[in-house]
Amino acid sequence: MLNGTVRTLSNSAVTMDPVDGFGNRSSFEFELTNVHQLQGKVCSPRFETMPNIFWQLGFVLESPNDPEYCAVYLHAICNMDEVDEYDPSRNDCLPARMYLKRSDGSIIKEMTTSSRFKFKAVKIRRLRMAQFCRRSRLTDNLIIGVRLKSTQLGNHFFRTLSFHEPVPVKPIPGTLISAWKNEFQKPGSGDVKITVQGQTIFASSSILAKRSEYFQRMFNGSWLECNRSINEQHMIEDDTISNDRRDSTDIEIDGTKSSSKMTINRQYQYSVDIPDFDYQTAVQMLLFLYTDQVDINNCPNIWNLYTIANKYLITDLEMEAKLKILEGMSINTAAESLFGNAWKWPDLKKRFLRYVVDNFSQIRNSHGYKTIVANRSKYPMFLELNSEILLSFIPETVES
Repeated sequence: MLNGTVRTLSNSAVTMDPVDGFGNRSSFEFELTNVHQLQGKVCSPRFETMPNIFWQLGFVLESPNDPEYCAVYLHAICNMDEVDEYDPSRNDCLPARMYLKRSDGSIIKEMTTSSRFKFKAVKIRRLRMAQFCRRSRLTDNLIIGVRLKSTQLGNHFFRTLSFHEPVPVKPIPGTLISAWKNEFQKPGSGDVKITVQGQTIFASSSILAKRSEYFQRMFNGSWLECNRSINEQHMIEDDTISNDRRDSTDIEIDGTKSSSKMTINRQYQYSVDIPDFDYQTAVQMLLFLYTDQVDINNCPNIWNLYTIANKYLITDLEMEAKLKILEGMSINTAAESLFGNAWKWPDLKKRFLRYVVDNFSQIRNSHGYKTIVANRSKYPMFLELNSEILLSFIPETVES
């Protein structure tokens, strides 16, 4: 949900200036309004440092690492040619100096990225400064900006610079989502057979390995979750099998029906079993790996999505789910989230525990908390968590 707004500043916000040994630098600035009402990640419009080299700034009011801080991101937006690795010219713009400043131009905070950081494999899609600035220092209207080293295109390029449409990013069309879901059900669509709750999903090992370090290690190693080289037969019914295919394939034709049946022998390079997640969650994860987007607002179980992203080392999806979880924290949901799920991850446990303690006078009377107390045997960490909550109200004694 986007309660604040992002506005591109006038063309004068894109400047070139020699400072601090950085050489000529190009500054890109965007205005954030209603900052203290922002929820989740807010992204700037895309901008270019040379033709077909796009970037985007991101801002999160409450850092996933520390809620007392905000986080700032620099995203590398892949072009059609950046499939496995980024264009080396991207790194000619680094290091980057990211900053926040007030509407009057005075700097709130600025930080320069490490000179060792480079955009290489496309799995690394962003550069994040997780604890950029204390939230208490932020004004309600501010400017987010980045200074990058100037490109070889120089002044002429920046005189003709134009910005692209602002985010939020346009949702994936429903037809595209349906198309990919259909592909996941086709035996011929990949070399990986994934089994989830007795159902089968077919996927491409090259895509999974490029998007997830977990899958990359799985396919390159000897993991119990992954069996190699399986032969299977699949029966396909299709009204549209071409004559060419019929000439080269043994097909059984039922004279009473118009459809054709074709048996295909197929060998899968990998067989993966996912026993600890439901089918819909696995499909959502795969859709993100294929499209880099997720319909986070219509996720049937956000905790399952966060858990599967955490397990399979899909950092961007994990972050999206985490922000949605924190956004949904309330008097009515905090206790259930803490006792049911958040305790499994130290950072989330800390945040939810603090929220429950700070609002315990209301939460203790909520339906959610009363249900947990009445069904405490269903919550394996009930005694420990409840003790932590109650002990937080007792002052520590100092031994003399």
